[in-house]
Amino acid sequence: MDTSKRTRAQSWKPLKSLKSLQREIAKNKMLFLMAIVIMVWYVIFRYVPYYWNLIAFKDYSYRLGFSGSPWVGLKHFKDAIADVEFRRVFRNTVIISGLKVFIGFPVPVILALFLNEVFQNWYKKSIQTVIFIPYFISWVIYASIMITILSPTDGLLNIMLRSMGKEPIYFLASTEWFRPLLIVSEITKNSGYFTVLFMSALASVDEEVYDASVVDGANLFQRILHINLPGIASVVAIVFIVRLGQLFMSGFEQVYALYSPMVYSVGDIIETYVYRQGIVGGRFDYTTAVNLFGTMIGFTLVIITNYVSKKISDHGLW
Repeated sequence: MDTSKRTRAQSWKPLKSLKSLQREIAKNKMLFLMAIVIMVWYVIFRYVPYYWNLIAFKDYSYRLGFSGSPWVGLKHFKDAIADVEFRRVFRNTVIISGLKVFIGFPVPVILALFLNEVFQNWYKKSIQTVIFIPYFISWVIYASIMITILSPTDGLLNIMLRSMGKEPIYFLASTEWFRPLLIVSEITKNSGYFTVLFMSALASVDEEVYDASVVDGANLFQRILHINLPGIASVVAIVFIVRLGQLFMSGFEQVYALYSPMVYSVGDIIETYVYRQGIVGGRFDYTTAVNLFGTMIGFTLVIITNYVSKKISDHGLW
């Protein structure tokens, strides 16, 4: 093929792809319309607000406004790192989020693996419904239930303790009990959602391979270890990477609804700290820097975890 023919062939490819795209759009108008709505929502509420993160590098003044406030560079980041209170909040966030990930994450995986072995469909669906319902309850209501149950005066747990001759415990005001309660409530509320997600992934496991393993004499543990777990490894890896990326999003609604000044030393996290200092205290520039600092660490963790996951198991977000 001479040069002119090759050039005409190359110029035809984009036109051919464009016509193919037009046919696809005409064929699936409603799907593309729904996608456009979602994309517009993300642009307006997720990407456009990124511009206002520039306030983290300014000495913001109500009088001067956003554009008129002077640039101060990394001043607020340095102030945050030097602040003893921020270091305490940072430590609490890492501990609470880390415990939620490394203790709470395996629970739905284990539940999904064992529910998958239940052959009576009505029993399996009943358990799924029971553990999934709490996910739809807001943290405000869920916290109210917890406060009622854990009340030091007439809470169910303290009534049981008094009946055994023990002193009542103010659980939500105890620095010893507050973090475990956050972890337990997180697991009981959200595990149902991830269990259903992992069970959906298990449904795609080839039944012929599973039946062949039974014929070969594989026991329950061997089937789970060598068939089921590899079958959902990609979904588990993706969910784990996303959860690590949310390490500095410890659950504002949960903590804010349950904590009090008595447990700030162990329960105050970056999100509640940003709320108090920024929304209540009006330090918008400083708290934007604090929030941006946590976001950058979360993003870095996603990159690193995805890289390691791809190297180890060939599964990742991209």
